[in-house]
Amino acid sequence: MRCWNCGKKIPDTAKVCGFCEAAVEDEPTEEEKDVVRDLLKQMPPEALEELRAAFEGSETAEGFVDRIFVGDCPKCGSEETGNCEADPEIKELLVGRCYQCGQLWCTECDRLLERDSPSCECWEEE
Repeated sequence: MRCWNCGKKIPDTAKVCGFCEAAVEDEPTEEEKDVVRDLLKQMPPEALEELRAAFEGSETAEGFVDRIFVGDCPKCGSEETGNCEADPEIKELLVGRCYQCGQLWCTECDRLLERDSPSCECWEEE
């Protein structure tokens, strides 16, 4: 069996990947795969190309999701970014973090945020 997150070979009885510590999950059903195939067929070619580039440039599934939802750092342009969902001081999925320059930002509007108050005005807008 292979880990859904990092793609490394793991024992069939594993509950957690020994390489990346991702929880082992069931493979998607054929119905779920069909839904994704249908969505991909409906996407414009340029969006598919961006998706392909993000996929090929990501080492793990989590990295791929960050490429899509977090993107590059709006301050320095680095691709070495991630979300702050697991940060015990921030715990906010909508805050991006640059591992290159340390900048925090809102992943919804790209507004730069301060470490001591990482919240954005756009989250309160309706």
